[in-house]
Amino acid sequence: MAGSIKIALELAELIKKENIEGKERLPASDTFLRVWSSNFSRPEEEIRKILLALRDCHFIFIVNIVAPDPNLFVYGEEAYIFTEVEIINDLKRQAEENLERLYESSNYKRKSAFQISRELFPKIKEYNNTPLGRAINVVVMLEEYNRIILSSSFEYTDQWRKNKLQDFYKDEEGAIEELAPSLVTSDPKRAVDSINEGTKEKIDPSWSKATQNFSVEFLLRVHFRKYEFDIIKKLIQTGKIKEEKELKFIRDTLILMETRTDVDRLLKRYQEDMTELRRYSQAKLNMLRQGINAKSN
Repeated sequence: MAGSIKIALELAELIKKENIEGKERLPASDTFLRVWSSNFSRPEEEIRKILLALRDCHFIFIVNIVAPDPNLFVYGEEAYIFTEVEIINDLKRQAEENLERLYESSNYKRKSAFQISRELFPKIKEYNNTPLGRAINVVVMLEEYNRIILSSSFEYTDQWRKNKLQDFYKDEEGAIEELAPSLVTSDPKRAVDSINEGTKEKIDPSWSKATQNFSVEFLLRVHFRKYEFDIIKKLIQTGKIKEEKELKFIRDTLILMETRTDVDRLLKRYQEDMTELRRYSQAKLNMLRQGINAKSN
């Protein structure tokens, strides 16, 4: 299922856009699953799985606005909400106004959304698959989601969510590579190049873009899995990788990989490249620790 990370991020953005400026504001499964399935050329079941991944990674909330009822041949229905406080508060105001209008039109008296929810939510089954029942579910859950985000705000930051999504699809190389293709476009140099060789190049915008979506360590693991030791060295030479923790990660990973050449025949072919890159990263660490400007290669 290559490309799931990319589709997941695009799907999250579509939900966010619909929440902000869409006609429906709350995209629901009965309509939007078909739309998204067509847009991404994926079966609806696969889109559902990606939506669940987005929920688990805190990109979206999924509201059950209609409960399934086999006796009445009622299928369940869900709505999707992007996990931003501003969006949730805006949707909550609109949902409360809608609930108050629906209640007044059917009961001929006015009450606040809070009063209506407190009165009718305990009897929500009686209102299942009705406009009033949908509205109550949305108002109650938006209030709950607002509390969840405020109490665990760190877990709803952009970086936390993307790291979680990386981990969720960590075994799916095809998806990773669509967002993090080869990050060095110039001709790569072999790992046997001298530590002082090569000139500093302008930071590749593709690397900057990739690091906005993925951690540096995650991207390095992709290159290590593909035995791209020359590209890793190029990233160091051009200053894209210069932090102490990143250089230490490279060095320590190489030390571990060098112990595995007996069990990985392909890896053994890169013994010299690994050794040279390890020494290069260690030299850079030494220079960094001695306060030497990392720009001098």
